[in-house]
Amino acid sequence: MAFKQGLFKTSVGRKNLMAITGLFIAFFLIIHLVGNLILILPNSFFPVEFWGNVANQHDMYNAYSHFLVHFWPITLVAWVLYLAIAVHILDALLITLNNWKTRGEKYEVTDNSTSTWISRNMGILGSIIGIFIVIHMGQFWLQYKVLGTEHDLYNLVVATFKQEWVIILYEIGIITLGFHLVHGIESAHRSLGIYPKKVMHIIKYIALCFGIAMAFLYAIIPLIIYFK
Repeated sequence: MAFKQGLFKTSVGRKNLMAITGLFIAFFLIIHLVGNLILILPNSFFPVEFWGNVANQHDMYNAYSHFLVHFWPITLVAWVLYLAIAVHILDALLITLNNWKTRGEKYEVTDNSTSTWISRNMGILGSIIGIFIVIHMGQFWLQYKVLGTEHDLYNLVVATFKQEWVIILYEIGIITLGFHLVHGIESAHRSLGIYPKKVMHIIKYIALCFGIAMAFLYAIIPLIIYFK
């Protein structure tokens, strides 16, 4: 019971939960990116003698997607991911509401001199990302994995990224995600409190590089497909 109260009913517990789920989601983004990079690799990268019947990015991406959907350990990890995203969003709402309540009760003027623009707007950034995730999953995950109305995911992705409005929406979502990652990763490690201050300075720069790298690599994939 003490563990439950500490994890869900205290501000420290909620921040730790936010940190753990956030870092798990960040790790997933790396795995997801590796699969998506297949979309922009040249066909010469997939020789038949190495990949079996796979000879081009179309076949490789579909084979990769089919493996993810039908390999039960991956399915289990996927449901853990969905739970982590749901908990992360709910936890963020609780923390935000608690902050508003605390400020309202104390009638204090907030000093933003030491905070960054990203940290002050994490709620807005998170909301944009949440909307982006819903639209993104509706376009691909829902049709391919849940409804089963589309069996050729490669063609679905290419056709989707040939639409200008999708490109614009995707780029906005990914750039927002980059900002969110920069602050989120640093804040997660700081919340867990397991690193000395000297190491936190290093983690701050790692978070910056990670956020920029992930945003750039994710952003170029639909652009390459669109202009191909």
